[in-house]
Amino acid sequence: MSIHAVERCSLACEDLLWAGLCFEPLSGEELADQCRGYRKHFYRGVWWYEPKPLFCRTLFPLCRVDHRVSWPHAVHALGGFMHLATDGSQANGIYRAIVRENLARYSISSFSKDRRYFIRKGLEHCNIRPVERLEDLLKDGYEVYANWARRTGWANGQESQKFDAVISRCFQQSKCLAFGAYVGNTLAAFMLPCRMGNVVMLAFLASHSNLLKCFPNDALFHALLSIARQSPGVEMVFFGGMSITPSQNKFKLHYGSIKQFPSYTWINPVMRPIFDKWVRPRYPSLTSV
Repeated sequence: MSIHAVERCSLACEDLLWAGLCFEPLSGEELADQCRGYRKHFYRGVWWYEPKPLFCRTLFPLCRVDHRVSWPHAVHALGGFMHLATDGSQANGIYRAIVRENLARYSISSFSKDRRYFIRKGLEHCNIRPVERLEDLLKDGYEVYANWARRTGWANGQESQKFDAVISRCFQQSKCLAFGAYVGNTLAAFMLPCRMGNVVMLAFLASHSNLLKCFPNDALFHALLSIARQSPGVEMVFFGGMSITPSQNKFKLHYGSIKQFPSYTWINPVMRPIFDKWVRPRYPSLTSV
């Protein structure tokens, strides 16, 4: 059954496991404070960051900008910049992201028999709940993160001290809910969602290879969508841009679909060869002139 096939669906018991929890929106300053480790700056009314030196994107990926009104500081964007385009402003590309909309219709019943089985097995094996102790993330969470980094090849893995600083800032933000998938007393996976405006963003998710057989990721995605559904004003869950890792796209597409956003990109002509070599292969979500 398609995830969009159900116009209205009654909620199952698995949809109500987190009753009373909701996502509260962050301000731009609160998001920036949470991302204190990023190379970022505030300029012309927008928070920008550098995923790589001299190339900027908006700190909140779905922030829409009119390029005639705002752009990053030239010192930080000598190579170029990219952002989503506001309605009515010029766009010269497409940003492809995986999102879930129509959240009022979300229920476990909207999935195929196989996906319902995976979610239920995840809920059977894992206790999905907000992480209440920072120590869980700093100790077991780092082991999960390091294992995930080795498995995916996406990152070399931050050293423990830097990881501790990033996680501690996130954990101390009262509006952010860190969720863990616990198998017994062991943290099998965790996710760090946050809300900007009417969008809940999955900022990070990692799981340990040894416990994937317990389906922690399916259980966490179901929890994320269930809580987003019951959060007043939330209209979309953003799982991220299209990844260079096909398996990550494949998993996320069980829970969302590809949405194309008009975008604007400026590349310094001198830096074009570097852009073609690094940015295009690294970010398949970005299609531009």
